[in-house]
Order: sequence, then C-alpha cells, then structure tokens
Amino acid sequence: MARKYRNSTEVADLHGVPIYMHDVVDAALAGRLNLFLQGDTGAGKTQLAKDAMGYFGAGVGNGDMADQVRERYGVTLDSKAHLAIAPTRYFQGDKTLFVLGRNDMDTRELFQQINLGKLHQRRAHNLEPLVDPENGEVGWYYPRVDDRGSFVYQKLKPEQVGKVRRSLDSLDDSSDSIRELTAKVNSELIVVDELPNCVPAVRAQLFNLFDGFIEIQGKPYPIGNGYSVGIATGNIGQQFTESANDLGRAIKDRMHVIVDVDYFFPKSSDTLEILAGNINPRVEFGDRDEAIGQNIREKYKEVSKRPVPLSKLIIANYLLHGLDYCNAGQSKRKMKEAWPNNVQNNQQGSDEALVLPVSPRAAKSIITLSQCLDDIALARGAKPEEVARGALSSMMTAYRLVSTNSGVLNEAVVRNVYEGNRYAAMDALATTTQQQFAQKEGEIMAGLEMVKKGKKDARVMDLFTGRWKFMQDTLDSLLVNGGK
Repeated sequence: MARKYRNSTEVADLHGVPIYMHDVVDAALAGRLNLFLQGDTGAGKTQLAKDAMGYFGAGVGNGDMADQVRERYGVTLDSKAHLAIAPTRYFQGDKTLFVLGRNDMDTRELFQQINLGKLHQRRAHNLEPLVDPENGEVGWYYPRVDDRGSFVYQKLKPEQVGKVRRSLDSLDDSSDSIRELTAKVNSELIVVDELPNCVPAVRAQLFNLFDGFIEIQGKPYPIGNGYSVGIATGNIGQQFTESANDLGRAIKDRMHVIVDVDYFFPKSSDTLEILAGNINPRVEFGDRDEAIGQNIREKYKEVSKRPVPLSKLIIANYLLHGLDYCNAGQSKRKMKEAWPNNVQNNQQGSDEALVLPVSPRAAKSIITLSQCLDDIALARGAKPEEVARGALSSMMTAYRLVSTNSGVLNEAVVRNVYEGNRYAAMDALATTTQQQFAQKEGEIMAGLEMVKKGKKDARVMDLFTGRWKFMQDTLDSLLVNGGK
C-alpha cells in the first residue's frame, strides 16, 4: 500500500527490530485497540488515521475509470468524486466512518437515516453534488438501494432536483417509522478527528462507539460485525476537561493506546521526501488496500485466541499490584487523593511518587499490544528465541505506549525531575522495573518450579514480600489451577 504518512523515526527498538509509528497503528488495529494520536497541528495525526482508513476501503480507488478521469480532467479526485464514478464498489468496500469532533454532534445520527424504502424506495437524507464522469460537470445525485440491494448514486435531471428537495424537506425526521440503521453500522474503523474539541457531554456519547456499539432508543447495536476499532486525534494543549465529572480519565481509559506524535516527529529526510513529492497542504487519502484490512481482521482473531505466556501475565500483575506499593506497604489506590503528596520517594526511576498502578483494562491492552508488536518484530526478521526471551522488553514497550499519556503519571514529578518529558519518565521507570525483575529472577523461577511440582513451599512463598507480595497470591492461584 502507498502510505502518505512518512516517518522513519524509531518509536522503540524491540528484539533488535525498529518499531515505527505506522507499526504502532498496525499493532493497535491487529489487537483491536483504540488509538489516540496526540500532538501539535501538522504532526501527521490525521494522515496516519486516513492511511489506516485505506485498509478498510476508504480513499481513492485505483480502478481504470478513476485513472481515466484523472487523466482527462487533470484533477485529483476526492472520495465523493470517486463515488460518482464507481459508487457500488465504493459503498460495498468502505467500512470506515470519519467524524470531525464538534460540540453539537449526536453520534446516533451517524448510524441512522430516513427509511426512504418506505417512501418510493428512495434512500437519501441529503442531495450530493458530484462530478459527472461523462463531461466533468457537477451534477446532483442521491443515494438509494437498487433492486440487487446495492448502494448506488442516481443522477437527477434538472427538473427533478427541486421536487426531490421538497419531498425530503417534508419528511418528519422524528418519526421512528421512517428511520433505520444505515450501512455505517458495519463500520470497522471509526476515526474521530479533534476529539478534545468536544465538550464532556459529547465525549460521553463516544464511549459506546469506542466500546464497539451504538445505543439507540435504549437498544444496543453492535458495530462492525465482530470487529471495530476507533482512532481519535487531538492537538497538544487541548487537554481533556475533567470539569464536573471524570470524563477525561474515562475516555482516556477507553483509548487503549495513547501516543504523543510530537516525540516521534519525522526526520528531515522524511520531510524532504514529503515536500518533494507533493506540496498540497491538505491531508489526503492513500490508495485503498483492503487486503491489509482483511489481514488485520484475521490477525485479530488469531491474537485473541493465542495463549498469553505466563511471563507476560506475571509482568502485567506487577503493573497492577507491584506498582500499587508505596510507603512500606501502603496502597496508592487506597490513598486516593493523598497520593502522591504523602509519598517522599521522588528519586529518578522510582515509581512510588511517579506513577499509579495500571487498571485491569490497561493491563489487557498492554498484553495485547505486546503480542501484536512481537508479531511485527517476527515479520521483520526477529529471531523467535529472542522474542520468547524478551517478554519483559515487549511488555515495557507496550506499557510505555499505553500508559505514558493516560493520566497515571504525577505531572509535578515529571516536570521537576524529568523536565516535563513523560517518555523520559517512563523510560526511567521501565529501566528500574527491568532491574527489579532481573534481581528477582531467581525467586520467580523458584516459585514457578514450586508450582510445577504442585506442592506449596512456605520457604519459597516467604521470598515474596513488599511490592512483590502479590506473587504469593499469584502462585497460590497457579497451584490451584495446575500451573495455568
């Protein structure tokens, strides 16, 4: 696929393989993980999202007719112009939804339309001005369903335009009898551009979309026939407003992976290629490549069924419970607002006053993302034995992408100790965590050997105290379940 986004800056090095921004997007899609791309204007967030939309049928197709029209009229067709050329193919293939965040948005309207099948079988809510492929002139079209059940755009004669408009204007949009779900309920990728622009009441509507369903009149409708994922974008400085509720934290928790793209800005060689290739400042769709989308769906099914290595489950439990430990046994969760003010350890690399433990939802996201990143590394030539040994490296890479901008960091410590660089703070934390696991490796192996023998050993259990006390319960559970 010809991506419009160009960026050779490494996000991470995993198992000796460089990981780039487009890899992060692909891994999130393969894991069915919602992705929030944060950054300043012009950082490429929307382009990344539109490239991803090409996986699911959006963008300009590469059919012969489209090429002929480009050559004949010397124009680059946008998505609507292409609809006029090959509407049936476009509608059948496009399984994306692009939404510009605004405060008057009602997400239910995205999936509903007037049922014109009950009114002369017309399926339209707005007339569309589209390019006529015969003469290049703009004509008026309306979408409908033909006798074969396919979506098509039908051109109106000049004398029909006014009549159809009056007919549409006369419809009672509030009538349930003439409203129905549109084909957009089958969308597999939902992109919300400029999400922070939305007020909390609108962001609350997006919860369901990012969770894979739409609620209409008290009834939930699944989106995407078993696969749907969301990508949201927002400019840096547009912070989620907590105001009277905790919607900021809640929506962030649903955005499983949050990346500040400003920290991974394209290299000068990338921008030189971008500028030399096209000086059009608009964000463009790339070529459609639905084969990638099909591969992503298949990869998601495979990853969701694949057993997770026990080593990754233990690491995830550490992020859930080990990071909850502070002040010689106190729980950060139970301290609530008293954390981090009552915690004294602000040393570089220490987690006690720096970061909250992850949520179970975030822990699942970290595991899933690590599995998908491992697959990308393997496809790039990483050795399977290196991947098998590198569970901690993989989980720390995923943890960095999931949690850095999720709201779990103590911003005062980030500002005073790490000069405001959240990724530097997470890198220091990851290094410390890897050191702690290295120091505890012998005890962990002894615990797993105890589980293998199937008999509890108090001497082994007593090895796990302090922030590692969670391992006692973990080993007990493994003993009860036969090591699984």
